Amino acid sequence: MIRSFALSLLAAASMSHAVVITQHVDGSDNLYNTAWAGGANPYASAIATPGATDAGAVQSGGSAFNFATGGLLTIATGCAVDAGSLCTGPDGLAGDFRGLPVYSLIGIWSSSATTIDPLGSAFFVGSSASFTTPVGPSAYLFLAENDGIFSDNGGPGYDVTIDFTPDTPAVPEPGSLALIGLGLAGLGFVRRKPKA
Repeated sequence: MIRSFALSLLAAASMSHAVVITQHVDGSDNLYNTAWAGGANPYASAIATPGATDAGAVQSGGSAFNFATGGLLTIATGCAVDAGSLCTGPDGLAGDFRGLPVYSLIGIWSSSATTIDPLGSAFFVGSSASFTTPVGPSAYLFLAENDGIFSDNGGPGYDVTIDFTPDTPAVPEPGSLALIGLGLAGLGFVRRKPKA
C-alpha cells in the first residue's frame, strides 16, 4: 500500500500540464509569401504577393513555441476581413484554392521557428481543429489565410486560442520534488516503526 501511494505521488508530480496560447493571425498573413527553406514552396508564383505579410510561428511568452513533444492541440478561432468589407470566418467559403477551402485559416508545421522548413503539407484549420502534433526535435506551427490577393485584406483578423496538452510528462518543479521527498521520507519512517 505504501509503495502504491508513493507511485501515485510521483505520477501526480509528473503529469502533463495543458498550455494555453493565444495568437493573432492577420488576414494578410500568407504561408507562401517568401521562399521556404530549400526552395520547397509549392506555389512559387505566389511569392511576394502584394499586400501579404509573412506568416510567423505561433508564439508563447514572446518566443516561438516548440510543439515537438507530441500531444493533442485544439484550435478555436474568430473572423477575418479578406475581401474589402466581407468578414469571412476561418472555415472559409465554398470553393477550393490550393486544395483547401478558400479564405480559410490554414497552417503548416515547420522544423524551423524563423522560416518555413515544412514538415508535410499545408492543412486546413478552420474554426476548430483537434490534431496530434509531430514528434521530433522541433515542430513550429505557422498559421495564415488561404488567399491569393491580400491587398484588400484587413479587419480584425483571426483570434486563435490553442490548448496544447503535451504527451511528454512535465518535469516536476523543485518545490514539488521537495514535497515528494518529504512524503517518501515520512512513509519510510512510518514503515520502520516497530510494531507493538
